[in-house]
Amino acid sequence: MENKGTVTIETKRLRLRRFTPEDASAMYKNWASDPEVTRHLTWPAHADEGVSASVISSWVKEYSSPAYYQWAIELKSLGEPIGGISAVAIDEKAGSVTIGYCIGKRFWNQGIMTEALGAVLGFFFEEVKARCVNACHDPRNPHSGMVMRKCGMRYDGTLRCKGHNNLGPTDEAWHSILRGEYYKNKLGYEIVCISERPDLIEKASRWFHEKWGVPLEAYVESMEASLGSRTYPEWYAAILNGRIIAGLGVIENDFHNRKDLAPNVCAVYTEPEFRNMGIAGVLLDGVCEHMRKRGVSPLYLLTDHDSFYERYGWEFLTMAQGDGEPDLSRLYVHL
Repeated sequence: MENKGTVTIETKRLRLRRFTPEDASAMYKNWASDPEVTRHLTWPAHADEGVSASVISSWVKEYSSPAYYQWAIELKSLGEPIGGISAVAIDEKAGSVTIGYCIGKRFWNQGIMTEALGAVLGFFFEEVKARCVNACHDPRNPHSGMVMRKCGMRYDGTLRCKGHNNLGPTDEAWHSILRGEYYKNKLGYEIVCISERPDLIEKASRWFHEKWGVPLEAYVESMEASLGSRTYPEWYAAILNGRIIAGLGVIENDFHNRKDLAPNVCAVYTEPEFRNMGIAGVLLDGVCEHMRKRGVSPLYLLTDHDSFYERYGWEFLTMAQGDGEPDLSRLYVHL
């Protein structure tokens, strides 16, 4: 990840910025002193403004670290902070960030926290290059989960008696969003199966031909043959405003040391200006799900780029050689 530290983020109604010692009074008054606000949090309501000042002082000392993220949520119309949002955990190896947040009671149900969380998600995916952002809430506080889902986060599951807050031991309902899912929501592209969109055959044939150099006629013949078919060869694409921005094929392949033809995902390609947005991962997930519904499973993939595919659920099977391929490569399977 490319850590940037707690930089100021502006939205229509909000300014997300660093806390300063002068914010202690507003913090105490607007949210930190309210037991109802802290009911599902891990820290108790502040007994007085001095506690708020001490907490802010500890945060200010950490701002020199580029991997420290602690924002005051300032309502522009009020000119003072009304809550906070922060990265409570960062896993550099996984590229994941865990978010925590709270806001004063009189500012609930106005879409303010959804606006703040959405801005922070954009920052972590677009600026920090995180792969995943996640967050959890006490199931007894369902409104927090609603905020997460409004921002495109997906419910992953509930870990029983995983945490502890001011109510005692608690379950944790976890939500997450991957980089590819964030950009899919932002850009609005769709994943299509070409055999189900005959109007795209000519465009798709030319696109695949330009990227991989196989004669155009071969692609046209393959795509026309797949119309109405429930198996393969098959071609998939990510379409944005009528433009193909990524694509891949599923073909039959006879792998070295195997005696049967198997469905092989091949030639994943993303247009340069759309790379590093997780689009290939979304495309792969969509293809695997679509083929599974057709009764085609497992899928195989022969590649030298092992680290990329392993992030999307592909499991290393063996070293193998595809039909016509001169060198051994890593054979992966997706069940």
